[in-house]
Amino acid sequence: MLTALAAAGVAPVVAWPVSALADTYPSRPVRFVNPFAPGGSADVLSRLIATKLGQVTGTTFFVDNVGGAGGTIGSDKVAKASPDGYTMLLSNVAPLAIAPSLYPKLPYDPVKDFDHIALFGQFPNVLLVGPQVQAKTFAEFIAEAKSKSRGAANPFTFGSAGNGSSPHLCGELLKLRAGIPAQHIPFKGAGPALLAVMSGELAFQFENISTALPQIKGGKLRAMGVTGAARSASLPDVPTMQELGLKDFVVGAWYGISAPAKTPPAMVQVIADAVATTLADPALQARLAELGVEPPPVAPGKVKAYVAAEGKRWGDLIKRSGAKLD
Repeated sequence: MLTALAAAGVAPVVAWPVSALADTYPSRPVRFVNPFAPGGSADVLSRLIATKLGQVTGTTFFVDNVGGAGGTIGSDKVAKASPDGYTMLLSNVAPLAIAPSLYPKLPYDPVKDFDHIALFGQFPNVLLVGPQVQAKTFAEFIAEAKSKSRGAANPFTFGSAGNGSSPHLCGELLKLRAGIPAQHIPFKGAGPALLAVMSGELAFQFENISTALPQIKGGKLRAMGVTGAARSASLPDVPTMQELGLKDFVVGAWYGISAPAKTPPAMVQVIADAVATTLADPALQARLAELGVEPPPVAPGKVKAYVAAEGKRWGDLIKRSGAKLD
């Protein structure tokens, strides 16, 4: 048959057996792009997972921080990388579900340009206040925000790691639901923003529990509420935003692993299996629980549909809140 095809001037398409690819992959280090700057939960999680994936697969997963523009720069790098299985993305809600509704034109399609392999887990956010806020309860916080802003040129300010992050949009959602005026101040990372709250420069900030826990436990910041569907095991005494009277305030960040579209299915399956083995490790489970990471919201085979649904959900929120890039 091959001879006949050659005689007809048709190049035969050779389909490598799935087992052959799976048996040899990965045979060299895998670049694991974290689309955020060093520091914060993304950095901690990417390095934890990379180390374990390296142990499971027998190769090195090296973390490459390519931050900027709410995670879109690093995500674009991966979208345009060769689909050879050796470039992976730490996928996240900001560049894949939030950015499409905030940026006028993204250089990638968050659904079509990636093979979304699996999710590692999700972080609820926590509402934090610093010394600028005198309120002891959430109701007092809302009253103080309204009182200080009444007729004033400088309403409460809140920070985030940057435009389009889930903490940024949580702040916008709080403004919408609680009816308080507040100005968003974007920072180059969660750490600098938290320092601004702790120093009294900013009034409040939403941040994922993993990054905020040390400051809460150290008494430097006070936790008012969490954005999960239920109370966090890491902060069992802190009520949910829904318990505080704000309906439909279940928002947060999720992290996973994605490859460029058209990566060979056999390679995708190797990574999916490695992630499953990684997340089943009791020691890693304990460490993730310490960081406030909750289980993945969907199974590996449903991640692509989940990313698409999340894009619509966050898009609706952005439209209702009027959030814009500062």
